[in-house]
Amino acid sequence: MLLICGISLQAQTKKTLPKSTIIIPPKQVVRIDYPYMKGFSVKIWNESKFELGVSAREHQTDSLRKGFGLNKGSFATIQVAEKHYLQLENRFIAPLKVEYTLFKLGSGKKKKTVVDRTVGFYLVNTTAQTLPILIPGIMNPKLTPFSQSGVELPWGQKILLKTPGKDLLLLTVSDTIRKGARIDVADLIDAALNPSDK
Repeated sequence: MLLICGISLQAQTKKTLPKSTIIIPPKQVVRIDYPYMKGFSVKIWNESKFELGVSAREHQTDSLRKGFGLNKGSFATIQVAEKHYLQLENRFIAPLKVEYTLFKLGSGKKKKTVVDRTVGFYLVNTTAQTLPILIPGIMNPKLTPFSQSGVELPWGQKILLKTPGKDLLLLTVSDTIRKGARIDVADLIDAALNPSDK
């Protein structure tokens, strides 16, 4: 059985809180919730040797809003909307060490415009190789063979492939990407390496 731990804090006056460290026991779930905030953003570092499950879920139904696997040694930033909570899951038989920093979301019109111009979709690895992806300022996931990772990114965000010497630009997020689309990273790599084939 999974043990669910709840963390509830009142809104702070500072926009950024200090970095926190938690140890997630084997086969358990930690729920991080700030009910007095109108949404928040969290930067997460996986300091363990195994993948960490990260998801944002709705309060009343526990339904999944978005989620992804965070590889060992990687970091990611996830936005959690109002009336939602952050869930960190350890699916392994060893404890996971996780560090995170909380950022309050502003309530101004400019912030709302930024949030509106985002799209949620999936990066799919159809190959037998691990693909090191770089999403500057947000996360650096490693897509394991025959897997997919859900992301929610703003328009203009660049997605790159880590390669020796120079990172390869695979995609710039725009309004042409449909919500829930599944994008084959192998196709992006082929198009980036062979632009003249288009």
